[in-house]
Amino acid sequence: MNSFMRYSILFVFLIAPASILAQNLTAFSDANNRLYKFDAGVVTQIYYQPTEELHIENQYICFVDSKGDVYVDFYGQKTLVAQTHSNIYDTDNLLVVQTATVLRAFDQGVKHILTSNAMSVAVGDSLVVWQDRIGGYLKYYYADQVREVAMVVGDYPLYQDHVGSNVFVYKDNAGNVSVFWHGKFHPIFSSNRHAVMKAGQDVVAFNDPQSGTFAAFDNGYVVDVDQQHALRFDCGDNFIYYMDAAETHKIFREEETMELGFDLQNIDVHDSVVVFRDVGITKIWYQMEIYQIYNTKVGEYQVDGGIVAYYNQWGGVNAFVRGKEIEITRSKVQQFEVHGNTIKMRMGPSSYWVWWNGKIYEF
Repeated sequence: MNSFMRYSILFVFLIAPASILAQNLTAFSDANNRLYKFDAGVVTQIYYQPTEELHIENQYICFVDSKGDVYVDFYGQKTLVAQTHSNIYDTDNLLVVQTATVLRAFDQGVKHILTSNAMSVAVGDSLVVWQDRIGGYLKYYYADQVREVAMVVGDYPLYQDHVGSNVFVYKDNAGNVSVFWHGKFHPIFSSNRHAVMKAGQDVVAFNDPQSGTFAAFDNGYVVDVDQQHALRFDCGDNFIYYMDAAETHKIFREEETMELGFDLQNIDVHDSVVVFRDVGITKIWYQMEIYQIYNTKVGEYQVDGGIVAYYNQWGGVNAFVRGKEIEITRSKVQQFEVHGNTIKMRMGPSSYWVWWNGKIYEF
């Protein structure tokens, strides 16, 4: 086995305090299909045979072996989660595996069987919401406990947009809408009219059918963001992007509003950033500042943990890293993936580079 032989220091060394919460993990296979884990500069072999699926998240690496068994590597401990699967939901904190109607969760090293009778399912970073076939109960998993919300007649319309990282929206048969946040339900409005709602990390945005305003549930409180309904909107990590009635693109964050501009294109709300094009120029909103990507047409890009990585003009990779534009490499890259604080680059059939903490590690 080849080991990491050397590293090269980039012209910028950067690691922000916010990045502490993001992962330092990635994974890749060698020419013999053995699976390796990169964890904060240290590489270890975690599986010896080919894998069919690979999921890399905040604290764990999940893989499916050639027999269909689902394993998770959590701080060096390998655990069999399920022997077959229909769906795998990977989030920064939770791993949820669905096998037909059986729903399992792996949370901080502990396996849970949530139900054997799941119908519709939606998953956030810290919670799982589903409708149970037995009695039609709407249930959720949060903080190591499964609780019932209510018994529902018929199928409950459970939308992924209604489930964020730490919140989810619930509407009862009487039209009362509430938000689950930090273990409690908070009423936001009551109406039998349809209302578009979207959930983020700790925020929920909605066009209020009662008041006619564009409103938000923001860290425990309902506030009016705009006096008219928004034409479009989306939620990220504790912020809301929206287009107001005058077609101005705006950001609402912690009760502060700022304008992005007019006639913007290709708007992508992801994680803690908004990527958009303004008269052909790629711009990035991050923490109430707008940054411009110079001299590069940003086409294919990936976002995670405040990092936006993209191909540069030489076929290598550049990245916007929490307020700084960095040239990672000019060497031609076949493929790259962003996972938290890491950028994994495939340089050849079994040759990989990993950028982490301002350095490139070669394998």
